[in-house]
Amino acid sequence: MGTSIVKAYFLGALVLAQLLIGMVLAADGTPFVRTEEREPCANYSATKQPFFGETHLHTAYSFDAVAIDTRNTPEQAYTYAKGGRVGLPPWADTRTQVDVPSGQVSLVTEHPYCMPGEHCQFMATRTIQFPEGRALDFAAITDHSEQFGEANICTFEATQSCASDSDCDAVNGQICFIPAGDTSGLCKPKGYDDAICLTARDELSRLRQGAAPGIIAGFENVAENPSRPSVLCGSDGSQCTQQAKLVWDKIQAQANSAYDRSSACSFTSLIAYEYTAMAGNGRCADADALPCWDQRQDNQVPDQPDSNTPSKDCPSGAACIMNFTGNSGADNLHRNVIFRNDQVIDQPISNVESPLGCGSGGECDLKPHLPVASPVRMLQALQAACKENPAKPNCDVLTIPHNPNMSRGSMFIPPDDTPDGLLEAALRQAYEPLVELTQIKGQSECRYNAKTGMAWTNPPDELCSFENEGWARLGGSAEGYLTDDLQTTETIPPRSYVRNTLENGIAYAAKNGINPFQLGFVGALDNHNGTPGQSDAGQYAKSGAHGIQSFATSSEALNERFFLGIETNAGGLTVAWAEENSRDAIFTALKNRETYATSGTRPIVRVFGGFGLPKNLCKSSDFAESGYANGVPMGGTLTGPGNGQPPRFAISALMDPGWPGHPGTPLERAQIIKGWVDGSGQTHEQVFDVAGKASSKAPENQVNLRTCKPIVKGNQELCTVWTDPSFDPQQHAFYYARVLETSSCRWTQQYCNARGVNCNKPMGTCRSEKRKFNGRGCNSNDQCGGGVCTLPPSYEEYEYTQCCSGVVPKTVQQRAWTSPIWYRPASASLSGPVAPTAPSLAGR
Repeated sequence: MGTSIVKAYFLGALVLAQLLIGMVLAADGTPFVRTEEREPCANYSATKQPFFGETHLHTAYSFDAVAIDTRNTPEQAYTYAKGGRVGLPPWADTRTQVDVPSGQVSLVTEHPYCMPGEHCQFMATRTIQFPEGRALDFAAITDHSEQFGEANICTFEATQSCASDSDCDAVNGQICFIPAGDTSGLCKPKGYDDAICLTARDELSRLRQGAAPGIIAGFENVAENPSRPSVLCGSDGSQCTQQAKLVWDKIQAQANSAYDRSSACSFTSLIAYEYTAMAGNGRCADADALPCWDQRQDNQVPDQPDSNTPSKDCPSGAACIMNFTGNSGADNLHRNVIFRNDQVIDQPISNVESPLGCGSGGECDLKPHLPVASPVRMLQALQAACKENPAKPNCDVLTIPHNPNMSRGSMFIPPDDTPDGLLEAALRQAYEPLVELTQIKGQSECRYNAKTGMAWTNPPDELCSFENEGWARLGGSAEGYLTDDLQTTETIPPRSYVRNTLENGIAYAAKNGINPFQLGFVGALDNHNGTPGQSDAGQYAKSGAHGIQSFATSSEALNERFFLGIETNAGGLTVAWAEENSRDAIFTALKNRETYATSGTRPIVRVFGGFGLPKNLCKSSDFAESGYANGVPMGGTLTGPGNGQPPRFAISALMDPGWPGHPGTPLERAQIIKGWVDGSGQTHEQVFDVAGKASSKAPENQVNLRTCKPIVKGNQELCTVWTDPSFDPQQHAFYYARVLETSSCRWTQQYCNARGVNCNKPMGTCRSEKRKFNGRGCNSNDQCGGGVCTLPPSYEEYEYTQCCSGVVPKTVQQRAWTSPIWYRPASASLSGPVAPTAPSLAGR
């Protein structure tokens, strides 16, 4: 497992016998079915174990990653996840002789490199590796499916010589490219010499991502009716989809190769990809601010339509406007698509093949029309190609929406009460059991602006000021950055955040009998370096997460208006409670929501809820056994008993143990967040401190800012059994735990420390011919009497200014969030999570 503290956690627990390889009955009663041939895991526990993993990670098979000089493919990403060392850009050409083609047939480029001290065209100048004992247990690599083929065409690195097209693999789309004046060339995919590809490679040679990936994204990710650029992909797009199939097959092969099928069960790789819809739509000019395409207008005055032309996409009949506060970027509607085993769909279903609803927009050619941002078409396509495909009887799949904080509220619009709305609710119940709660581009639990007092929760929750971004949409420009006074519930709708969405879900369930937003929690990176689980703040300060370009200069890394700058963070992790480290067990944990998210550190957290949980469970040696026997784990649902007694919740948390020479941060307190809906349909929420207490010290006094070692003692562990004091058996509700560490150095403080910035001293030293000024500390030339204020070589003036001005955060309070436990009244009818069959919508 990924952390040594697990052994101590389970010391003294009952060790159960290894069960048969067929069907295993999990301790919560959910069947865990073995769908693949493999050895049984020697390390098996019926009461489950915490496995640390990655559910969102990009490699060189993503166009936006290879375009910033990432060379790690999924193969190297799995190497890193298992504890191996990999390289990072920039790359140095250390060849001692000109390379010649290997002669080996290559259909998918490998992006090879060598490690420091070796000789090759691409030698890594930086390397990275997990500390001892911190390797991951599982990982899903989720490259952007839309540009699989386009990236392979444009960035192909040939290995096979040719004299004519007949020497190349024409069946797989390769032809012979012969430079002018030569008699021989290299086999490369058709389209390699397209203008878009030439631009992409030219920009890459100058260490700039440039416009090429954005041009393709405009066609395939952002447009109302996505399509592949014909100049690159052919009139029907087949040139790119053919190459995409080759990449998808390679991704599967590398995942299967990395998977440990032996009894050691040391590592699990999950075959996956990212569905990357990000609509550049408008918004309805009313209070609901729903997304729209129909009758849109480029209004001259922000937030004010030029005319009151009603839009069919706006239920209120409001106008659809494009010029609104926070319009920079596009509504993020990305989903990570993860499969159970190696029975997967033949080709990824991307935003090009199955775009999200485009409403009734004038350019929308999709039939039938669906509400803008509705995932029905995509989920039905997945259902038909996988779950209901008779040729793939063991295929199973789930999708994980991510970054709703940048969706401008479009990710989680409650379905309406029509049959189509109920269909969407059922599909979401069946295939979207999880949401990515935190990643490098911010957290999505909840929001609070400490500088203005603006709250997205009622009542305000000040702990929601954690790792918030200043953009309402994905990919915002510096000009579109929302300053504190512009960050409001109008520019960033409350439904952009998961707590509000959970409340909308139980309100929908109370009315319609099914919850479209019954979402468990995972954390991830969205790292584009090919290094899954690289969530340590110190490592992030050194390497960033989007290649060398995002951390090439301090003006980017420490800039609050740069989309990948100061407001990013080191990312999170997913922890799955499973019997063993195998694909079936991990996938079942994800599907059952028996997961929790962390903001990057590794505390071990467990929660059970039930009406029969013993009050003294924390003192018992059978915490897990009793939890399963008398209740449900995180992700489960309680149904109210006839006597109306309140449920109890048992919360156990152990601090991250750290690694040799690097102690973990102690725990401060544990909280329960409750949400409920009353008889009139109004939602409410409340935060309870249930174990530990808030520190009386200011955050910067809880950690040594120079060494980043903890100062306050905190708690090594927390455990309590809590009873809801305001329980109403007639109200739908949810409960989740939030476990807080004491304050620690944020990556930005570690960045400043690494560059030798000391804000207690002047910025530089005077170099002057005047003795009284020479050697004096200074912050500008003006203080040097005609001399020069000279900085040390380790930092620049901008870095010192940012680090010492108060703009750069010095501390952070890391945390973990457990998947909720839902309560529904005994009298409530709740439809099961079985979606209608795929043809049901298309047939109307």
